[in-house]
Amino acid sequence: MKPRRSIAHDPLAESEIMKDFYKPTPKDPEESAPGLVKATFYLTPDDIIALEELQLQIRKRTGRKANKSELMREAIALLVKEYSK
Repeated sequence: MKPRRSIAHDPLAESEIMKDFYKPTPKDPEESAPGLVKATFYLTPDDIIALEELQLQIRKRTGRKANKSELMREAIALLVKEYSK
């Protein structure tokens, strides 16, 4: 007699096809990028709105989504350049 399977049994979990199809991805794509360190900053609501509007403008212009981390790295580079004179 065939063993009974419980309701919690997932028949697709045993499938090799499903293992190849559903690969776990990092929560944050930049988490796996070498040389980056996570930092937390507190911004005003107006700063967040401005950052999101900038993201939207870049997407309209280039067709690619600029993430906030890229924008913040560029902003920091501009500040360093300006104040290092």
